[in-house]
Amino acid sequence: MKNEETVEILDKVLEFSNSKGLFDCGIIVVGLSGGPDSVALLHILKGLRNCFDIDCDIYALHCNHHLRPGVCDEEAELVKELCKENHVDLKILDFDCRGFAGQNHISEETAGRVLRYEAFEQYAKALEAAKNTTVRIAVAHHKDDIAETMMMNLFRGSGLDGLVNPKPITGRIIRPLLCVKKNELVDYLDTLGVSYAIDQTNLTTDGTRNTWRNEFLPKIGTYYHEDPSAPLTRTYKLLSDDLDFIDSMARDLYAANRKSISGHLFLSASGVKVLHQSMKSRVIRMLWYETFGDLIDFEELHLNDCCSLLEREVSGEMTLDMPFGRKAYRYGDLFGFAGKEEISSLACAVAGEMGFLTSFDCLNMELNLSDIPEKGGLSVKISNSALKLKAFIIENKGELEYNNFSWFCPVDVIREGGITLGNCNGTGTGLRMRKAGSGGSKEINRLMTDLKIPESARKQIIFIEKHGEILWLPGFGHGIGFTNAISRERYIEDMQSNGKEPGSLIMFTIERQ
Repeated sequence: MKNEETVEILDKVLEFSNSKGLFDCGIIVVGLSGGPDSVALLHILKGLRNCFDIDCDIYALHCNHHLRPGVCDEEAELVKELCKENHVDLKILDFDCRGFAGQNHISEETAGRVLRYEAFEQYAKALEAAKNTTVRIAVAHHKDDIAETMMMNLFRGSGLDGLVNPKPITGRIIRPLLCVKKNELVDYLDTLGVSYAIDQTNLTTDGTRNTWRNEFLPKIGTYYHEDPSAPLTRTYKLLSDDLDFIDSMARDLYAANRKSISGHLFLSASGVKVLHQSMKSRVIRMLWYETFGDLIDFEELHLNDCCSLLEREVSGEMTLDMPFGRKAYRYGDLFGFAGKEEISSLACAVAGEMGFLTSFDCLNMELNLSDIPEKGGLSVKISNSALKLKAFIIENKGELEYNNFSWFCPVDVIREGGITLGNCNGTGTGLRMRKAGSGGSKEINRLMTDLKIPESARKQIIFIEKHGEILWLPGFGHGIGFTNAISRERYIEDMQSNGKEPGSLIMFTIERQ
C-alpha cells in the first residue's frame, strides 16, 4: 500500500506539471532549504527522472541565510548529505540577510526572499551559459500555500493577481507541488524514511503566514466542518481562468507598446497611458518583470507613481524612486526602469536612438597626423563603449562613400596641431561649436539642451574637438570639412571662393564593433 501511495503522488505531480508545461526545459534547479517541502520536491523530481518520466537533469541550490545560529549550518549539512545520497549537484550560497535587511530598510524575511531569488536567477543564467540549455527553478509551494496566500492577500486588499498566487509558473520559477497538500508530502517522506529539517518558527503564530496557517484556517475548518483549503482551491481555479484571459490581452498590449533600444527596455508612454487601468498596471508590471526578473516589493503605491509619470507632460528627463534603489525613467514618449547605477546607460540608449554616439566615463584621445599611417589607416577601440574609430588619409578625388557617422576633415587641420576625440567627461564642458554655414557658435551644454539630448547622457556624447572648438558632433553636424555629398559641394565652393583648392582629406568614421 505504501508503495502505491508513493507512486500516486509521483503520478499526480507529473500530470499536473505536464498540463502546465513546467518540465519543458533541460535542467531543473531545486531550491532546497532542507525542510520537508523542498526535500519532498527533490525526491519527487528525482523519482520522475529515474523512471524516465522527465528528461530534465536535476540540480540543487541551498541558501544559508545565517539567521538562526547553528541551526542554519545543520540544515546545510543535511542538504549536503541528501544531495550526495541522490547524486545531485549542489551549490550552497551564504548570505548576510540581517545586514542586507538593515541596508535596505526591509524585513529579514523579505531580505532572504530577495537574495534567494536573485541567487536563483544568477545560478540559472550561469548554468544556461555552461550547458547550453533552458534552466528552470523549482520551488516547493504546495496546495496549502494557495489557501494561506489567498487569505493573506485578500485581507491586504489584493486584486485578482494577489488572489491567484502562487502560480504554477512565473518566468523561470516553477511550482510542481501546487497539486498536493503538505500532509501528503510529509507522509511521502515518512514512507520513504527520508530525514528533513523542521523550522520551529513555522510552528508558532509569529508572522502573518504562520497565524493563518496555525490559527485562523484551522478555526475556519472547525466551523465549516471542511478543510478550508478545498473551497479556496476551487475559487483559485475559477479566478485563474479569468486571469489567464486578462493576461493574454495584457501580453498583446505589452508587445504592442514595448521597445528595445541598445538592450534597454521601454514602453511607449502615449500608448500605455490611454489603456484601461487594469491593462495599464499589468503592462507596467510586465516591463518591471522583464527588466529585473522579479516583482518583489513592487506594490500598488509604486504602480500609482508609475501611472502618474506616464500620464504627465514632461520636458526633459524625469525619474522616480522605486524599491531597492531602482528608478522609473521617463524621457519624451519613452518610459523605462533602471537599476541603481543605470540611469546614465538608459539615457545613452535614448541618445543613441536619436543618432548620437556615447562613451562612458572619460574619453580624451589625442590624435596627430603621425598616428594615421598612409597605408591601411588607423583603427582604435573607443574606450568604455562598443565603438571603434577608423581614420584614413585620402585624396579629394572621385566618388566618396558616406554614412551617418563619417566625417571628412582637411589634412591641414591636423597638420597644424592634433585633434581630440572626447566627451565632456574627458574634456570638460567649456567647449563651443559653430556648425558649418552658421553665423554664430553655441556652448556645448546649451547646444545639447537645444538638441533635446537627455541630460544624463550629455557628458558621454562623443565629438572631435580642437582648442575648445568642436569640429564634428556625430548625429548633429560638423564645423569644418564635410559629411555628405551636399556639404562636400559647399566645402569646395567655400575653398574656391577663398582662392584655395581642396587638398588631401582624412576620413574619420565611427563603427560598432
